Amino acid sequence: MLPCSEVHWKILPAVCRQLALCMEKEKVPRASIAFALGTSEAAISQYISGKRGAGKLPARAKKECCALAKKFAAGKVKADEMDAGISMIVVIAKGSMLGRNDPCAICMGMGREKNRAVAGKGRNAAAGAGKSWV
Repeated sequence: MLPCSEVHWKILPAVCRQLALCMEKEKVPRASIAFALGTSEAAISQYISGKRGAGKLPARAKKECCALAKKFAAGKVKADEMDAGISMIVVIAKGSMLGRNDPCAICMGMGREKNRAVAGKGRNAAAGAGKSWV
């Protein structure tokens, strides 16, 4: 399996599930959770019920998910700023140090450029720019 495939099929769904659980614990409405994660309310329901994203995460990744959820709930992180936090949680979850040959280093670099290109156009513009995380 390619490293990106592992992230896409295993790690990212587990991160999204943990974020959804933590955000719901912080009383964030499901519509807001869906918007922040770039997915639907139905997907959020599946994350919360355990039907989606059942992969295991290291304790540190879970802790970072809850910290990001608290920042979002407090208004310190906006929906269009969630990508950077999620990217760092994925790195923690996969145990990568973002070495020169790590595919995540490439994606994270491209993500920053893509985010600059769609800045000010809202979350849907970023999702339409080729991002399909969930």
